[in-house]
Amino acid sequence: MKLNLYLARAGVASRRRSAELVKSGRAAVDGKTVLQPSFEVEPGQAVTLDGRPLQPETRRYLALNKPAGYTCTLRDPFASSKVTALVPAELGRLYPVGRLDRESTGLVILTNDGDLAERLTHPRYGVEKEYRVVVAPPVEPGDLARLRSGVFDEGERLRAAGARLTGPAAGGKSELSLILKEGRKREIRRLFAQLGRRVIELERVRIGTVRLGRLPAGRWRSLTPAELAGLGAGRE
Repeated sequence: MKLNLYLARAGVASRRRSAELVKSGRAAVDGKTVLQPSFEVEPGQAVTLDGRPLQPETRRYLALNKPAGYTCTLRDPFASSKVTALVPAELGRLYPVGRLDRESTGLVILTNDGDLAERLTHPRYGVEKEYRVVVAPPVEPGDLARLRSGVFDEGERLRAAGARLTGPAAGGKSELSLILKEGRKREIRRLFAQLGRRVIELERVRIGTVRLGRLPAGRWRSLTPAELAGLGAGRE
């Protein structure tokens, strides 16, 4: 197994990032620093990163329905409730893919596959994320076109790859389906703020080929082989 792939399988990072770590001299095989990401690691050899022993992990892929009040930012020292607390600790280190802010709910993929994480989040792959959004006051006919053409906020151009009205909501609100391909920080809330609308509910219902379906809030399930194939998981 190539050294950068070994690091990726150990949950360090994607293969691309792992290759950079190797080139920077942070990885060693049998105590000797290796600078070539393509170095072949033989069975039984000891691999370390910054002196820490590594072992390839069993790849895991979970779909989780994140409730409100949980954070996807694992490094936030002030977060009291993290999404990883909703899955058994014996599954090992898992990382959320496709962040949702604390107030938002819905589909989060948890995995230790750094390559898949990069594929699902990097804009160059254009993986669709679909959201159910309830806003107030109700949207007007021209708002959908503005969502698709884009608005500027804090120097960034924000736009939806798809936007459609799914129905009126009670109390002077509108319900929409929104599709994003980039996923900038709090992008949907910022988009609607530029239109003079406030987001009341925000739920992610799909990432690529994976749909939230009827998964209860706070519960998780393993991704199916068909879903993994649709996401391109396990590509070498």
